[in-house]
Parts: sequence; structure tokens; C-alpha cells
Amino acid sequence: MKWEQELDLMRQSRREQIMDAAYELVLEKGLISITIVDIVKKAEISRVTLYKYYSSIHEIVFDIQIRILNEMSVLLGEKLKGKNGLEKLHDYFATFVRMYQTRPDYFRFAAMFDQFYQSSYPTPELEEQYQSFTKQGIDLIEHIIEEGMVDGSIRAETNPPMMAQMLSHIMMGTTQRIAARSEIYKTESKVDSEDLLHYLADFLTTSLASAPSQA
Repeated sequence: MKWEQELDLMRQSRREQIMDAAYELVLEKGLISITIVDIVKKAEISRVTLYKYYSSIHEIVFDIQIRILNEMSVLLGEKLKGKNGLEKLHDYFATFVRMYQTRPDYFRFAAMFDQFYQSSYPTPELEEQYQSFTKQGIDLIEHIIEEGMVDGSIRAETNPPMMAQMLSHIMMGTTQRIAARSEIYKTESKVDSEDLLHYLADFLTTSLASAPSQA
């Protein structure tokens, strides 16, 4: 049993090594430009070794994207300390902004991923695997909205599924665009990127707040 656990750890370590190498290459050269040869050179392994773990670059890239989303999901779920749904939604956005502050490369990678796979997925298996992770993020936002509608902090007429999708696209889309064009953004914009994201988080939260009761 111990030997099997050690073998599993070794396999996972090798997969992480391959993903780390590919991740650096994607950020450096873009998804369209990297090859298997680039990855094996960067990871300092043979092609035979790589093909023991992955059959294509697509599989590596999807594993990286899922690893990023999983890490983001864990962080977002841990930081929801608000007393009601609206406060938890603000906590969600605030954590999202903090992730941009510490790991803007995550959002750069996600932007390139979305651009590269904008019309279709390579295989049904990868599509199903990926969408199961994205669904978790949407479900979390939807749950927070529903909680806020029940406790009265979020407007009762809100459509949770629709609003969850919209908030996810707005927050992720804006953050990805700023991260992907960070250097150009500095010269084009009159406002700081982090200030903009904080303002957006506050705006989205406020727009969902229920009206104060009239005495």
C-alpha cells in the first residue's frame, strides 16, 4: 500500500512538472506557438516520458486551467465570512480582486485559454471535465444570491441563474482583459486597474442590494 501511494505521488509530481513547464511557455509564447518539443525541453524530460502522462498539448492545457480554477474555487469558498448573502457576495468579489493582485498570471492564462478554445473543445471528454469545474463556480454565486434573497439582503426579483452567469462573466471578463493587456492598460487608462476592480466589485454588490424598508 505504501509503495502504491509513493508511486501515485511520483506520478502526480511528474504531471505537475509537465504542467508547470507548459504554463510558463504559454505565458511566454502564447498557446498557438508552443509544441510538445518545447514542453519536453522546458520540463527536461523525454517525449516518451511526457506521453506516459499526456497524449496531447490540449490535455496539458486543460489540466492547467482546471488546476487554476480549482485553486480559485477553494480560495473563494474559504473567504465568505459575511453575515448575509449580500455581504458574502461582496466577500466573493473582494477575494476575486485579491487573487488578481497576487496572481495576475492566472487571469492572463485564462484569457488565452478562452481565446484559443472560443468555438469548440478538442474532445467531448475534455469538454465535460472542464464544464464540471466551471459549473461549480457558477453554482457558488447562484447559492449566495439565493441566500441573500431569503435573508432579505438581495433584491427579491433577482433571477439567480441569470444573475450568477452575468456576474461571473462581468468579473472574469473584466479581470482577464486587464491582466492580458496590463502594460497597454497602464498607458490607456486614467484609473488604476486594482482600483477599477474594487469599484466594479462594490458597484455589482450595491446594484443587487434590496431597497431599505420604509418606516
